[in-house]
Amino acid sequence: MEESSRTNGGVDSFGVAGEGAASVYEAIFREMDDAVFVVEVERTDDGYEFTFRQNNTAYQEQTGYSEDEMRGRTPREFLGDEQGATVAENYRRCVERGATIEYDERLEFPGGPSYWQTKLTPITEDGTITRIVGVARDVTAQKEQEREHQRTYRRFQTVLETMSAAVFLKDADGGYLLMNHACRDLLDAGEDYVGTTDKDLFPEAVAQQARADDLHVLETGGRIEIEETVPTPAGESVRLTRKSPVYDDDGEIVGVCGVSTDITDQKERERALQQLKDRLELAVEGAQLGVWDWDMTTDEVEFNDQWARMLEHSLDEIEPHLDEWERRVHPDDLEAVEDALSAHIAGETPYYEAEHRMRTGSDEWKWIRDIGKVVERTDDGEPVRAVGIHLDIDDQKRRERELIRTRQLIERTQESASIGWWEVDLVGESLTWSDEVYRIHGVDPDESVELSEGFEFYHPDDREAIETAFDRLTEDGESYDIELRIVTASGQTRWVRTIGDPQRDDEGRVTGALGLFQDITEQKEYELALESTRQELRQIIDLVPDLVFVKNREGEYLLANEATAAAYGKTPAEVEGQSEADIIPSVEDSEEFRQDDLDVIESGEARVIGEETLTTADGETRIFETRKIPYEIAESGGDAVLGYARDITELKQYERTLEDQRDSLKLLNQVVRHDIRNQLMVVESYTELLEGSLPDDQSRTYARTVIEAAKQAAGITETARDVTDVLLQVGTDRTPMSLRDELAGQIEQVRADQDRVSVSVDGSIPDVTVLADDLLEAVFRNLLTNAVVHNDKDVAEITVSTRVSDETVCVSIADNGPGIPDDHKAQIFQEGEKGLESGGTGVGLYLVKTLVNKYGGDVWVEDNEPTGSVFAVELSIAD
Repeated sequence: MEESSRTNGGVDSFGVAGEGAASVYEAIFREMDDAVFVVEVERTDDGYEFTFRQNNTAYQEQTGYSEDEMRGRTPREFLGDEQGATVAENYRRCVERGATIEYDERLEFPGGPSYWQTKLTPITEDGTITRIVGVARDVTAQKEQEREHQRTYRRFQTVLETMSAAVFLKDADGGYLLMNHACRDLLDAGEDYVGTTDKDLFPEAVAQQARADDLHVLETGGRIEIEETVPTPAGESVRLTRKSPVYDDDGEIVGVCGVSTDITDQKERERALQQLKDRLELAVEGAQLGVWDWDMTTDEVEFNDQWARMLEHSLDEIEPHLDEWERRVHPDDLEAVEDALSAHIAGETPYYEAEHRMRTGSDEWKWIRDIGKVVERTDDGEPVRAVGIHLDIDDQKRRERELIRTRQLIERTQESASIGWWEVDLVGESLTWSDEVYRIHGVDPDESVELSEGFEFYHPDDREAIETAFDRLTEDGESYDIELRIVTASGQTRWVRTIGDPQRDDEGRVTGALGLFQDITEQKEYELALESTRQELRQIIDLVPDLVFVKNREGEYLLANEATAAAYGKTPAEVEGQSEADIIPSVEDSEEFRQDDLDVIESGEARVIGEETLTTADGETRIFETRKIPYEIAESGGDAVLGYARDITELKQYERTLEDQRDSLKLLNQVVRHDIRNQLMVVESYTELLEGSLPDDQSRTYARTVIEAAKQAAGITETARDVTDVLLQVGTDRTPMSLRDELAGQIEQVRADQDRVSVSVDGSIPDVTVLADDLLEAVFRNLLTNAVVHNDKDVAEITVSTRVSDETVCVSIADNGPGIPDDHKAQIFQEGEKGLESGGTGVGLYLVKTLVNKYGGDVWVEDNEPTGSVFAVELSIAD
């Protein structure tokens, strides 16, 4: 539709003339039930750009977005990349076609997904499409109804197709519109049955009768129930068929619906009962049947002698009344028996028949089969008289229970072991499988399998083996027991064990075969996996650089990895199976190893040989650390030893080197602690004497500088001594140390050694013990000395404070020095790290960090107010 560019006195933004009309249509636009929206269209180099301009109230309610939230946003910005791209594509189609388009779409909004039927109309100004007006109708509920209808239809189809009764639907002309699965099977109708009639499916007489029944339903609108014999491809079937009219929406009868149930077995039972009735008199006399004759108007019952004897009573002990029967029926059976009797009395069954237990004279329960019939009724159909018989079926029931238990036990045993049986009749050329064999092959037990077909299930690579074994069985009477693969009906490959034994006639000729069939797939898969694991394990063992071996009590190698064999200059195959004395180059080594092996086997305890030497095939003597444990051979249960030897020759050489270095370090520590420190004390003392005799201030300043340098050098020797002590410690443990003694001692020491220092203690030092060692004094000495050495004030002011908690104590050493920048605080505890203006070694704080970490504590630095730093040490309190 065309839209003018005028807005005042002409056409407004909706294409409606006049301001009054604009307000009217604006109201309509806002209040429409359908969602309405306007999209701006702008032509770009890449195509088109679409932005939302405005929408009505229904759009806002359905999407959950206000007009302000949408205005100026593109579909991608508003709906996301995936949805936005789809929506923009629809807008592009509308613009390029220049005409209204309609389509269905599904959009995700904050309130959830919505299904819309959308209509887009382009708006043209001066021959150019500048806007799109969209009208969207929410059809979410309609879509849900359609889905629900589909679900209901599928359920109906499922129920219909799984019904055992044959169900059909025919139109008024007799053409079949629907047959369920049971009906198609019954009539052998294909999938293209629609349109066929009874004439196409039945003989003429049967088809005519069926058509007559259908016309009766169509004309009267009533339901009918008929008993009919239906010829089928499988033979005649006696059916009970119910036919009902089918109505259209206007109430007109348009077809016939039928449900047909197979009552062939029921009719057979009726015929059997009729025969039983005909022969009843003879049977009573010859089979000693219990007979009862019930007057249903008075509940008096006449029993014969056999009825009473069957329950271990005489007839004199039985009152001729219905109560005599009812009170003897087992309580658990009474309800079912009464239901069967009521159904027969109501005419629902031609006979009353039940199997139930009755109490005997010895107070035991006996199974009775009770059969009866109402033989007399009033004109109104009320029962007057019934007669029946009792059959003693107690032995039969007992045998049935035993047979059922035996069958269940066999079936459970076969199923749990996946074992079935098979039989071949060579004379009749037939093959019989048990249910378990059918299950293993994946074949329905109702299907028959020919003898030749049985071989076709075997895997192509194994078929020749089974055919050869079966030929030997039938020709030579040779039994077989082999493991082969089969391919099941579903195409799955499975491993089976099949056993076959010949069956002979009286003259010794092989006339058949009888055998077992077992699914051993899981066992085979386990064996294959086990073998694969053994191979992988062997590869891993051979890749281990250490010596791995197993030897039996006689010293024979049962296993030797590549490293073991290489030590002897052989391959694993050359070592395994050989005795130790045959392959070890050194006889002395062999005897020593042999004795260790026997000690482990006899004691039954593992043993670690820290160092043992082995002369290799190259004549080189190597040192090994060996662990030997007792081992039982899986196959025979014999005693053996499992060994694992690691070559520690280089390690031992390295340990000796470390010992030499440790001795050298001890000597250096003695030099530092004694000789150098003594010389520094001489320098300090004589310089102090020299200072007093110097004539001018500059000379005395020089002397003071030398004195301070000597003191700092002495401090460095202290640090060097502490570092050396730490390096020389091996495996020392933390012990309880007095915090007060160690900290107070170092405070006094720094006061004595430093001239320009003022040390104060905030409060008192708590009398607690902490977990540390003798080098704890070095922690406090270095922190106090550091606060003095790196202080730029004339007097270094140091404040020591402590804080005790349940498990730790924190010592804080605050100074008034220049402080430490934040970016340097994490580095000052690193080895060799110096302060910004420091002339020291940078080892003192690293030593502090090392010792505190060793004690399981923590150390850190914080800013002091107004200037300076605070070093905090946290230590664990000893129990």
